[in-house]
Amino acid sequence: LVLTQSPAPSMLSLLLLAIVSGSHALLRGACGSAACVALGGGGGGALLKRPWCRLSASAPPANAAPERLGARLGAAARSRPAFMAARSSAATEPLPPTLLPITFSVFAQMIGEGIAISSLPLHMTLLGASPLEVGLATSCFSVAQMVCCPALVSLSSRFGRALVLRVCLGGATLSSLLIAASGSTAGIVTGRFCAGVFAASVPVAQAAATDIVSGPQTARALSRVSAANQAGVVVGPAASALLIALFASCGVAPPLRLRCAFAASAVLSLAVLVASVLPGGRRNAESVAAAAAREGAGGGGG
Repeated sequence: LVLTQSPAPSMLSLLLLAIVSGSHALLRGACGSAACVALGGGGGGALLKRPWCRLSASAPPANAAPERLGARLGAAARSRPAFMAARSSAATEPLPPTLLPITFSVFAQMIGEGIAISSLPLHMTLLGASPLEVGLATSCFSVAQMVCCPALVSLSSRFGRALVLRVCLGGATLSSLLIAASGSTAGIVTGRFCAGVFAASVPVAQAAATDIVSGPQTARALSRVSAANQAGVVVGPAASALLIALFASCGVAPPLRLRCAFAASAVLSLAVLVASVLPGGRRNAESVAAAAAREGAGGGGG
């Protein structure tokens, strides 16, 4: 009060006032309001009698009153937000069944990718392709995916996740059939490029998962989609080896065995696509669309 009521307070006086005010606010937050009110009310001596309230100490001394410490701990426990318990209970709830066809779509498409990664270079070498052509067939998939994937995700926000997932499944079926029916390097490169154009099932499925669930279940739903993606890549090479061995035991010629494996991959993608357009699949698609609409309305309202 003396500093502020002086007719011409100096800069040093204002600086000292700011330091005292800041120390008072800091002590109120660190030591509790009861000890620091004494400082604000002029009872500086009472604060000095409490050495554990200094900034250098991080905890009260051992001779502090146990009942007072217990009361503070009890108040802190009672002030724990109730929504923490709700979040923990929601995290253990089962995921909605509408997430299952989404993960199946990702799994079916990534099986074809696993077959292509493991067996396509050997197949192209048997056809007489050069290393440059093998690298081109491998890289054109990633280039097409990099260019077309953002556009498909954007279209899924406009026309619906389920519709774009069906388009991706249809493109995966078409590309696998194109590779299976082609006996030349150019046809295989074209099929791989077509597969990359429609290889947006993973980001679209992740967007659909965030539309269906919310809160603590979002991480579980996204991990389920990621697990389906990795499972397809892992199962694809094993399925390719088993199918090639099966076709060899059936007497299929060596150049046709891998082509038959791609045909089997196309059949799997087509089966998942047909299942998604059946009445049960349409109901799941409507549920996903309704969840996306609610999510959009909530985002717009926020």
